[in-house]
Amino acid sequence: MLTAELNTFLEGITSTEEAAAPISLEDLIIQGESDELEFKSSLRWDYQEEHINRKLEEVIVKSVASFANSESGTLLIGVDYEGAVLGLENDYKSLDGGDRDKFELHLRNLMNKHLGVSYVSTKLHTVFPSVGESEICKMEIEPAGEPIVLTLPDHNGQPKEHFYVRNGNASQELLVAEMGNCFKVRFG
Repeated sequence: MLTAELNTFLEGITSTEEAAAPISLEDLIIQGESDELEFKSSLRWDYQEEHINRKLEEVIVKSVASFANSESGTLLIGVDYEGAVLGLENDYKSLDGGDRDKFELHLRNLMNKHLGVSYVSTKLHTVFPSVGESEICKMEIEPAGEPIVLTLPDHNGQPKEHFYVRNGNASQELLVAEMGNCFKVRFG
């Protein structure tokens, strides 16, 4: 009887499962956007207008906040919505002929301003992998311990508070009436 129980116990701790192989960045991009993955062409370079557009920085901030207010996620900057790798060269050039260091400093300052240094320094992990000949920015975003409410200018330039969550493969602003239920479920 003791032998049978010991064998059962040992089988339970020695059973092996095949470990899942880590997915490559290229395969991740091929899978496309999802509730846990989003692509952004650029931090501040507008590919359609071919100039710097600081409003794009707000789009990045909203995406990060939506992942932080949800369950987590990955944001790839330098990849368009169809999965084409554009790289960061135009963003680098937009920062006074900058490079990865200037880009990361600018990105971190932007995140610190809107999300807070405490969150950014502990829950936001940024790396710069290469895909082919292009360098991109990969941000791993962990869930926030408390709601992140962004203060951004409205269409008149006046500060307005916004709360974003992930909804499928998109960042979505919640109305004030909907925030209470979200807080209970996510932060309760």
